[in-house]
Amino acid sequence: MQVQLTAIIILLVFSAIFSATETAFTSLSFVQLKILENRKSRASRLAYRLSQRREELITTVLVGNNVVNISVSSLVTTFAIEFFSSQAIGYATGILTLVILIFGEITPKQLALTHNMKIAVFMAYPMRFLTTILFPVIWALRHFSALITRLFSSHADPTITTEGVMHMVDAAENVGLVDQYESDLMQRAIHFSETQVRTIMTHRTNVFCVSDELTIRDAFPSIVRSGYSRIPIFHGTPENIIGIVLVRDILKAQLEKRMDKMLSSIQREPMFVPEQMHLDDVFYLFKKAKLQQAIVLDEYGGFSGVVTMEDVAEQLFGELYDEHERRFPDRIVEREQKPGTFLVMADTPFQQMVDELDLMVDEHRGRTSTVAAYLLDLIGDIPSEGEVVQSPLGTFRIISMKGNRMEAVEFSPTIDDGTL
Repeated sequence: MQVQLTAIIILLVFSAIFSATETAFTSLSFVQLKILENRKSRASRLAYRLSQRREELITTVLVGNNVVNISVSSLVTTFAIEFFSSQAIGYATGILTLVILIFGEITPKQLALTHNMKIAVFMAYPMRFLTTILFPVIWALRHFSALITRLFSSHADPTITTEGVMHMVDAAENVGLVDQYESDLMQRAIHFSETQVRTIMTHRTNVFCVSDELTIRDAFPSIVRSGYSRIPIFHGTPENIIGIVLVRDILKAQLEKRMDKMLSSIQREPMFVPEQMHLDDVFYLFKKAKLQQAIVLDEYGGFSGVVTMEDVAEQLFGELYDEHERRFPDRIVEREQKPGTFLVMADTPFQQMVDELDLMVDEHRGRTSTVAAYLLDLIGDIPSEGEVVQSPLGTFRIISMKGNRMEAVEFSPTIDDGTL
């Protein structure tokens, strides 16, 4: 009797260990896995490698857990018949089920959720031993299970998605792990490589440029008034940009008394980028070429606008102003008279509005660049001031127009943040 009770207790302990191990490994987050991978401890690195072979690991744990539970059930049944009677089997089964649930499943799993990294590291070597000796059984079960799985599932969902990372950032902000500025910075960094140049460029209609037919002396006053340090140079028409002039080169020419030379004599070769290029690629080109400005071309090779290193940096850190630059109002401002309603500049990047207002938008919404572009896609025509536009995101009202171009809109999000 004492031997059987001891065996039953030992098997229950093994059941608890297997349950805790399963929960510990499956509950490891992406961050915890990276911590285990980068630790110097061999057990930690082994735990990381085991977690990357999840199917093999889970199969091993389940085989062990089922063998233990079936064995303890058989022992309890034999014990009940031998020392009591066959009528006691029902009571023994009920008591065993309760004991396994409390001490073999629920309690170990709750402890494993709290100490998953410690348990995973502690069980790393025992699990590797079991996966080795049970390899034939595990191999057969995995392939049989994979065959059945393929009949009902064509593809698996990705483990980590952009949406999942965004939710992790929001959760970190909610619990106070990061503040709002850090959360906004991380969200902008996530979308940095997805944003195209055309979203942040200064459109050609707003670009200050001068003709290469002017002398340095003739162009100097207008360049000073513009306040820009890098000026595109065109030949013939403003559509034909052939170079860039730096103010410091003009000042150097003044010191060397070369002001009567043509602007083309001091112009520099421009860098051209397509408007579909992503910001991470533009940033790399700026660093590689040691330039601060690039000329943006449309799909036909025509002049579309300009983009600067400052424009790229602002996508991460927000608007940047120097001492000579006039500060503009924030692009998205909640209206004091109408809580929950926002005044939005029409040239605001669409993704910026989505991030700042926590809107739920389909990842495959297309190549919408600005709020104005989004509204034009919905309307299909040039809107007028005061026009109201209903969208899956909420209600837009056109506040102001400059010619045929939208300047500002009023936006009221839908309560459930509808999907585009």
